[in-house]
Amino acid sequence: MSIHAPPGMGTVYRAVLATLAEHGPRRPPIAEIARRAATNRQYLYRNWPDFQVLTRDACEAELDRLLYVASDTGGTLPPPCRVPAQIVRAARLLREHPVTRATARTSPDLLLVALTRPATALHARALYWVQARLYEWRPGTDHSTMARTLFTVTAPFALVPPPSDDPSDRELLNTRLSTALHACLGLAPACSDCSHKAERSPYTPGYAE
Repeated sequence: MSIHAPPGMGTVYRAVLATLAEHGPRRPPIAEIARRAATNRQYLYRNWPDFQVLTRDACEAELDRLLYVASDTGGTLPPPCRVPAQIVRAARLLREHPVTRATARTSPDLLLVALTRPATALHARALYWVQARLYEWRPGTDHSTMARTLFTVTAPFALVPPPSDDPSDRELLNTRLSTALHACLGLAPACSDCSHKAERSPYTPGYAE
């Protein structure tokens, strides 16, 4: 009889995300998650008696991963332009994620709830990440109000997948979001590479001072 070691947490989370991407977020088959993780349902039930907790944990871990990737963006840009670049990349990664696409396809009402009722652990993580980006730019400043503004502006770009995979459509969404974020931050509209020195904008007087 062969004995298999239990799967690691990362293996289980990847199995959950792959199953969500195929079946959507409503009642994905736990037997398939077990199969993808090379384990059995008893193992999953023993460690996660509440299946919603397993789904939540997997999604939170994946969000942390995407935000970490987005944080490593714009290192050569001026600090003010780095903030929009990081947020734009985070929005693109979320928008194009297989789980987001599956949710839009199978349960669009859940995306509507996510857009209009931002009171979940996932939203809290994302909002904290936005605040951290602002704090890196302007330490010692209370950015809570601006973070919520940027979060509200970004959410539709992050949670509503584009109608096609046309690169020009993707770039248009990125450009529109970048322009909106620059305006919210009181920066001049972004140039092609954000390599210019940020200037004051009439949209939000005073914030970039």
